[in-house]
Amino acid sequence: MNEKEKYLFDVQGYIVVKNVLTKEQLASLNSAIDANMEQGKERLKNFMLWEESDFRDLIDDPKIVPYLTELLKQEYRLDHEYTLIQRKGHPPLGLHGGGAPYDPGQFYVFKDGEMFNGLTVVSYALTDIGPDDGGFCCIPGSHKANYRVPDSYRDYSEIGATVHIEQKAGDVLIFTEALTHGTFPWQGSHERRSVLYKYAPAMISWRAFERPQELLDLLTDEQKIIVQTPSNIFFRYHGGEKTKK
Repeated sequence: MNEKEKYLFDVQGYIVVKNVLTKEQLASLNSAIDANMEQGKERLKNFMLWEESDFRDLIDDPKIVPYLTELLKQEYRLDHEYTLIQRKGHPPLGLHGGGAPYDPGQFYVFKDGEMFNGLTVVSYALTDIGPDDGGFCCIPGSHKANYRVPDSYRDYSEIGATVHIEQKAGDVLIFTEALTHGTFPWQGSHERRSVLYKYAPAMISWRAFERPQELLDLLTDEQKIIVQTPSNIFFRYHGGEKTKK
């Protein structure tokens, strides 16, 4: 992450990284979803097992790894992942998350000149998300809030400080789950297609581990380390420096 990105993430709780996916990747990922739509209407959870490898390749996407290393440090794991497919009229998802009350699984801390995060989301946009389309929204800076989110914000009876985040197909939205966030109703005439990869520090589990051996057999050695059970077995800290165990 460059200094501007670090600043924006610290201040906002999110950043958008432009043009991460190539046109070829977008075509392949969307084609794979088209071919497997019978598995569900909104959240497709078994895409890692599809014959197409592009979804598995994103586990350790070289364009995103530097961000994960900065936000989660060297030890992190892919906790879970899913797609979001929304069509015109899809209802909103109320605001959730935030700095208060404190959640030990999703947090944001700045200490000794570095950011430390709990559950962190990498959301790839597979279709455009325009200014009037709806979709992801948040209260910037709320990952550092000391007060609970007002109820009138949560149910959108009052928009208040809530903002909508645009993405072009191929862009990646990275945010801490400690950020107060939700979705506005989807108003676009086209489908919203996003695929979300949710990472956590290696010793933290947000969701029960349920990786089938069938999937593990398809992964590279590096991906197997990232798609791991919660642990701290790969490294130990000694005097602030990491050494392999």
